[in-house]
Amino acid sequence: MRHADLRRFGVIMPGGNMTLERELPSHLPPGFTINWSRVSRPNWETVNRESLLEMNALAIRGATDLVRLKPELILYACTSGSFIEGEGEEAEIARRITQATGIGALTTSSAVIEALQALQARRILMVTPYPDEINETEARFLAFHGITVTACAAFHCDASRPIASIASEEVAALVLTHEEEARAADAVFISCTNLLTFDQIDRLEAELGRPVVSSNLASLWSALRAIGAPLAGVAPGRLFSAAAVSDHSY
Repeated sequence: MRHADLRRFGVIMPGGNMTLERELPSHLPPGFTINWSRVSRPNWETVNRESLLEMNALAIRGATDLVRLKPELILYACTSGSFIEGEGEEAEIARRITQATGIGALTTSSAVIEALQALQARRILMVTPYPDEINETEARFLAFHGITVTACAAFHCDASRPIASIASEEVAALVLTHEEEARAADAVFISCTNLLTFDQIDRLEAELGRPVVSSNLASLWSALRAIGAPLAGVAPGRLFSAAAVSDHSY
């Protein structure tokens, strides 16, 4: 096999992200691969609006680094970075990437909206690692797209390194601490591409009886869907079920 025999999409991710490269490649259909580019915030340890906006300004550089590899799509894989500019601005970030590269683009935030809409989830329990400032901005972003955060559970991390140290079992435990709120919602959404979740999705869905969508799960689903890749059964959760794929594919 040659590199040219593989279909590929590119991913721009925050410099401190340790999770995307661990979760996404092991859930690709045969014949697909991912190329990676990192962008770091100048104040990379701090998680706040200012540091995220600084990172967004560098995303174009990360995108142009991917052009020579000829990906079919470029994904900006930072949830908070792609909603922090304001309601509806996630599409503008993707537009800037496409304008600079000539390649179609999407963001994790837009992927999350698509995934929740595909599952007909209008009321969600949101679980995040973020401080309150970012959680409130995310809730407004989701509300702009018709999705109500009925409850929010958070680890309240104000720096990047502690987020990467959270085990997937800890994420699941936080979700289950809010079991009543989860069952009252249409779905559970676990935000942040640096949170490990894939090995807990099926377990949580079985225990809660609700679909569970993480930022990474939505990102993978939306990217593969956009380039016409097979989806059914590729990754865990109802989002990748045959029903969700057939009802909401392009």
